[in-house]
Amino acid sequence: MENTTNSPEIDWMVPALIFAKALGIVMEENQGMVVDLSENMLIDGHEDVKKVIVYRKDEQVHIAPCEEDIPEGGVINLGSPESDETTSEPSEI
Repeated sequence: MENTTNSPEIDWMVPALIFAKALGIVMEENQGMVVDLSENMLIDGHEDVKKVIVYRKDEQVHIAPCEEDIPEGGVINLGSPESDETTSEPSEI
């Protein structure tokens, strides 16, 4: 069956879902990474957010604004009670 929709959203949606699933496999539960957003990565309705945390929780990948001064690529733990490096759980975008 031929895809009759030539929408750019369709072109990137499946690869984005595959990539999100791969991140979920690689990351540990409650583990995240800080990502700086460039001009072409701004989130509609949240244009003021310049940095996000991509993290795994409940076996899903989530994205939340990062207001802390953590360098891009920094790996953080969002909820292991036995860790001294626990960061409070972010609210999702």
